[in-house]
Amino acid sequence: MVSNGYITREAFHDIYDHVDAANIDLKAFTENFYGKITLTHLAPVLETLHWLKNETNVWFELTNLMISTLNDDPEETRKLAEWILTNLGPDVPLHFTAFHPDFKLRDKPRTPPETLHNARRIARDVGLRYVYEGNIYSDGANTNCPACGTLLVKRSWHDVMQNRIKKSACPDCGFQIAGVWENTSLHHNSPQRPTGAVGRYGHLNL
Repeated sequence: MVSNGYITREAFHDIYDHVDAANIDLKAFTENFYGKITLTHLAPVLETLHWLKNETNVWFELTNLMISTLNDDPEETRKLAEWILTNLGPDVPLHFTAFHPDFKLRDKPRTPPETLHNARRIARDVGLRYVYEGNIYSDGANTNCPACGTLLVKRSWHDVMQNRIKKSACPDCGFQIAGVWENTSLHHNSPQRPTGAVGRYGHLNL
């Protein structure tokens, strides 16, 4: 599931009990951005992330689309990364992606690669282990072992060029790499799954 993170409490388990993986757009880390640009609020998105972390086994990642002058301030990036570390842990992947003025906000320039490089450095310095750059060609798209630094997964845009991970671990030092490496899903996601969901919606063959 690709989502902006907006969902009611009543619908959360009815949906995420049937989801194995999600990418949540954490569009910024200020209420000002959410209010003016998206006409919504930041707090409900953070609440959804709490639910995903604490009430499900859904593998989820975060994407922050960086737009020049709107949400690319280094201090905001640091606060975003610190919130993730404190509330979700160091292993939730964070993707910083470049904005292209192809649809809306055409008055804004393309995000300079250095903005993504700097954001990635900040998030890694904070302590996040899996931080990526997207919408540009960059070594920041690769996965390196958090322990020994060896290259594990080499990517080019959306293509995986090399994958050295063996049995969910770094082949050089044995460090366990966060991720889902085998298919164990049969609606196993939520330890607190409501029992009534299947009965209410079974006729829909979910």
